Amino acid sequence: MLDQIIKTKRDKINILKEHYVINDHLDLKPTKFFYTLLETSNIYKIIGEIKKASPSAGIIKEDFDLLSLANDYASSGIGNLSVLTEEDYFLGKYEYISQIKEILDIKILQKDFIIDEWQIYHAKSIGADCILLISEALTKAEINLFIKIAKDQGLDVLLEFHNEDEITKIADVELDVIGINNRNLHTLKTDINHCLHIRDKYTDQLSRFNIVAESGFGKKSELEMYKTNGIDLFLIGESLLKGTL
Repeated sequence: MLDQIIKTKRDKINILKEHYVINDHLDLKPTKFFYTLLETSNIYKIIGEIKKASPSAGIIKEDFDLLSLANDYASSGIGNLSVLTEEDYFLGKYEYISQIKEILDIKILQKDFIIDEWQIYHAKSIGADCILLISEALTKAEINLFIKIAKDQGLDVLLEFHNEDEITKIADVELDVIGINNRNLHTLKTDINHCLHIRDKYTDQLSRFNIVAESGFGKKSELEMYKTNGIDLFLIGESLLKGTL
């Protein structure tokens, strides 16, 4: 599935480059520090994800109301948002970020599949505070280059991985926060214990990072289990959107 999404994304980027001039939209003001969430005293630190659909779940919200969801998250104490902007598989839109920021003073991670440095400047121009990089979709050289470009633009980065083979790519990156995805993006299978397993297996390589546990959480008991084991920062979408968490 990841390979299929990346192939579609490459075609989309080439079209977007022809119709969107970055310099006409680029806001050179510093963006907000996305990871101030780490400094809060909430029992769980949650990045709440907004998406209408996903390849694993299909349509998640038939009555999808972007601004209502953003307001609901903010009023419930969720300090950061993750907003899907990928159009074909997640039914996202780039303008979602600016629409939310018109009504809320909130930090936003642009959730998309970044494979071209042009997308980083585009993320800045549409108002993102943080970008997602997926280790499995990039080479080590691309990861380091994209992190540098993002930092130069005042953007934070969430670098995520699932496969333990990716450890060699990410162990020495110049980041303080890293994401471990419980979902395998190739097979879409989810293991709620995967993040803890990888953290414990590769303690030497990962101990310097604050870890964001991503995907699969549906019960508060699962969050408590993670917190007991030293991880209290989560990226959660489907269960929040469905109101089951």
